[in-house]
Amino acid sequence: MAFYAHINESGKVYGISMNGSLIVPIPSYDSSYMGTVYNAETGQFIGIRIILSADKTEIAADGADTATVTASFKNWDGTPADYEKDLVAVVGGVRTIMKKANGAHEIKISGTEVGTKTVTVDTASDPHLMESNTISITLKGAGEQGNSQEEQSSVK
Repeated sequence: MAFYAHINESGKVYGISMNGSLIVPIPSYDSSYMGTVYNAETGQFIGIRIILSADKTEIAADGADTATVTASFKNWDGTPADYEKDLVAVVGGVRTIMKKANGAHEIKISGTEVGTKTVTVDTASDPHLMESNTISITLKGAGEQGNSQEEQSSVK
């Protein structure tokens, strides 16, 4: 039984099926092809997967406590990858640059409003980047149940 990767005009994989019309054959069903780019000249699939992690998922909403979110990378097939370019992180809906420094892409999250900040990476600027996972950081107040004040959080 043959499986195929569906690719669009940019070479981006958007589906996997057993239908072979206008699609590229792959050796077996493997969902890791999803989001890759197919290079017709080389016959290779290309894609760098972003894995976000945080040193802690809860911080005090005091503006001083921070969580460090780090991006690591693997090729679409799980082999190690390196990525030198800046990333665009989206923190609670706000875009910020995540630069590589001292060998790692990191951002610090802090804030003064109780709640949850979600962190992801915008991959639209580089077709070789695959969607990242989402990290959630919870900001907790000292005994507070919530806060209706305008957000005063910061992304450092």
